[in-house]
Amino acid sequence: MGDNMIKTKLKFALSADFLLISGVFVIFFDDHLDILINYIFPVIFIYFVIDSLVVIIPNINKYLPAMKHFSSYYQERPNYDKNILGKISIKNNKKAFFTFILYFGAITILGLIYLSFDNFEEIHIYLLFLFINLMDYFCILIWCPFKNLIFKNSCCYTCRITNWDRLMKFSILIFVPNFFTITLFVLGILIFLMWEFSHHLHPERFYSISNNALRCTSCIETSCKKKKE
Repeated sequence: MGDNMIKTKLKFALSADFLLISGVFVIFFDDHLDILINYIFPVIFIYFVIDSLVVIIPNINKYLPAMKHFSSYYQERPNYDKNILGKISIKNNKKAFFTFILYFGAITILGLIYLSFDNFEEIHIYLLFLFINLMDYFCILIWCPFKNLIFKNSCCYTCRITNWDRLMKFSILIFVPNFFTITLFVLGILIFLMWEFSHHLHPERFYSISNNALRCTSCIETSCKKKKE
């Protein structure tokens, strides 16, 4: 099993712990939510800040799916067809736009429900955030609706929206603004804009038709079931 997959599974377990601990406090120790909010949540948020910063700095993170937009991770495939690349890029841009509207439309609806109903409290937004974070790793390790139903890409290495994940996770937090939530939201936007700007200027870095590093034959994940294209 490759190091990247081990790290992903550890993050999945850690995400489950975050949600479990928070859920236990909400359900069984609701009289002590101040401990969760004032002491545990800041530690969790610091973890997410660090986890986001490593995506911005290319020399720290070696996870190719999240770093392929940097030139240092690009291995040009000789004589690739630029016309085909252009068509693939346009097709995936349309799917990305559809995904953006669908996903962030749903987040907006959830946020409006929170603002409209008193029974939907701030703590529920935090739990929803932690649940979305857990589902992010569920998508990587088990089953991804974006991969299987929309983009039809082979794996995370060729995913069009890999680095949307931070914004997808952090966007719900904008409805409970404070120093930590706004910081995460801004980081999510920054990572998203870097990704999209790079895809606009250098789409060749994002697809196996033009980037040899993304081909299955270059994959270092020994647990991958698909090693050949």
